[in-house]
Amino acid sequence: MNIVILLLSLLSPYLTPSPQKEHVPAALFYMQPPVVLAIERSMGVSPYISSFNSLAGASLYMSEEELLLAKGSPLSIAPDPWQECLEYQYADMSAGVCEGAVLYVHVTPAQAGQYGLQLNEEKLDPARNNFQELLGAPDFVAEDGDVYLRGSAALKIYRNPQTGEWEGIDLFDGNSS
Repeated sequence: MNIVILLLSLLSPYLTPSPQKEHVPAALFYMQPPVVLAIERSMGVSPYISSFNSLAGASLYMSEEELLLAKGSPLSIAPDPWQECLEYQYADMSAGVCEGAVLYVHVTPAQAGQYGLQLNEEKLDPARNNFQELLGAPDFVAEDGDVYLRGSAALKIYRNPQTGEWEGIDLFDGNSS
């Protein structure tokens, strides 16, 4: 008998007639707080450079042919000391070319001083040290420099550990280091 009562009590919500629908004022529907999607919040406009497309006129993974079209013939081509690649050396920059594609771009202070320094067509001025104005705070501070990440691309500004002066800048794939 207890089992029958238990079953009837479990089924009672289905067996009893539904209550009359209550009237809900329409004003309650309009008083909800606004919904802000996470993607809307993440699309805020940043005053900093948001991606690293090119440094000194060369882009990561541009083909050797595209590099030669954009920059012309290099002053020299030397073996890369760290990888089994070639380094195309220009007056204003050097580009590491492996298997027909640019894997890194390097600019020295002397090159930047003489030819200027552009990141994505934006002028960087190392003499004024405007890196943080254009890039924000570094994502990592290493003992030999500051690292900025944008997607898979990384920009490293090498600094002298004693003086803090910049000694070079590299654009490279952050996933390959």
